[in-house]
Amino acid sequence: MTLNSADIGGDYCLVACNAPHKTRSKLETLGLVPGERINVLQSTGAGLIIEVKHSRLAIARDLASSLIVS
Repeated sequence: MTLNSADIGGDYCLVACNAPHKTRSKLETLGLVPGERINVLQSTGAGLIIEVKHSRLAIARDLASSLIVS
């Protein structure tokens, strides 16, 4: 399932990132690596607010659709 279809308040594990290499590298520096836990805090019109490693990140919907979670 993609992060776009994740439930608010849900706790997920990042399985893969299908973003372009440059974007994937940037996400990895922010802590979004396979195996990392992601908590979905809020859904907005523009995207999602997530928590990763005790930090909050805003992720655009098109980017969230490239993140595979379980």
